[in-house]
Amino acid sequence: MVAQVTLDHFVMVRIHARQVVLAERLTTHTTEQRCKFDTYCDTLSFVKTKNSDAKAAFEPIADNLYKRGGIFYARLYVNGGTKWVSLRTKVKGVAKVELARQMQQHYAVREAKAAAREGSASVGDLATLYLQSVDIDTELKPASKLYRHKTVKYLLRSWPELSDRKSNRVTETECKEWAARYLKDFSETLYNNTVDSLRHIFDLAIDQGLITRNPAAEVSRVTVPPKKLELPSSEKFRAIIAEIRKSNQPTNQGSADLVEFMAYSGARIGQAINVTWQDTDIDYCPQGKPVGAVKGRIWIGPHKHDETGYYVPMLPPMRDLLNRIKATPRFFKSRAREQGGYVLSVIQCRRILTAACAKVKTARITHHDLRHLFATRCIENGVDIPTVSKWMGHKDGGALAMKVYGHLRDEHSQAMAAKVRF
Repeated sequence: MVAQVTLDHFVMVRIHARQVVLAERLTTHTTEQRCKFDTYCDTLSFVKTKNSDAKAAFEPIADNLYKRGGIFYARLYVNGGTKWVSLRTKVKGVAKVELARQMQQHYAVREAKAAAREGSASVGDLATLYLQSVDIDTELKPASKLYRHKTVKYLLRSWPELSDRKSNRVTETECKEWAARYLKDFSETLYNNTVDSLRHIFDLAIDQGLITRNPAAEVSRVTVPPKKLELPSSEKFRAIIAEIRKSNQPTNQGSADLVEFMAYSGARIGQAINVTWQDTDIDYCPQGKPVGAVKGRIWIGPHKHDETGYYVPMLPPMRDLLNRIKATPRFFKSRAREQGGYVLSVIQCRRILTAACAKVKTARITHHDLRHLFATRCIENGVDIPTVSKWMGHKDGGALAMKVYGHLRDEHSQAMAAKVRF
């Protein structure tokens, strides 16, 4: 307590001294400039008071473990300052476990940075620094960060001696030998992503001045075989929707809406959940047609694969779905979504969709498979591939769609030819 009072007193003395110096400089300035100075002094006092209140709000529970507002926090020391990390729990036992994990990670990063500065960092140290850069990357989704952690975990598990090796002692030949072994045990996708993580780790060694050339640069990526699409028939799809809707859970109607919406629009999950009523031409407000809406189409907003957005035609099943949603208000877990005018009340339906597929005895489908279902149904009903590609937001004129769905066109053509009679 004495130390805290002394520190606060020291801060106030420094603030007062700063105010005196500035006041002397402003003796020859205008009234307007003096008013700005007074505002600045008030700001200094406010910031000091605010920071003191914030510090006092944390209740010490144990070493490095604090509590504020019912939530537990970890107190870490970074670059000479204090960093408060929310443990996201109100349960003390859970908080202690999470605190231990946070402290372990914190000290591992600190030791890795120290080793890198001294030039003695091992590949394991560099992997720790790489994962830290992944964790603070604001452009990566949480699932992507977990996947990067997974690739590093599998890398070090499959190459046990790598962690303690110095980066300048790892050769290109050793990297290629590891890659050959790894590819035998894991999928092409995981292999490629693990190779990427290995390259990033050695790129970090280059940035730290530990090596001049990346030994994993010549490790070849492999071609990922196309996914075999096992999509439900029209009858099975209707059965899946019925299975989801028949439950009494409050969110199941919204989950079925999401499944139907993606199947009837071809939108990705991240795009579908962001569609608002203003993006449709459904007459939902007394003022008339929503701003920006185009008759017969739905605006699908930007995505990481499409920075501009695009329109998709409103198919009859889609119009019927939107009318049903309007007629029967859905249960929203999020009040912000309800007040934001979003069409869909839920943001994911992975588990309930998987369960419904199992109950109707059809192959499991994912969120993205519904996009494939949209394209497949359009092509089977005679829509040409370039048009389908445009509806899906592709900008390549149909090249990707031809590669993925070209076989459907051929099968449809053969089916139509079989119907010809003379």
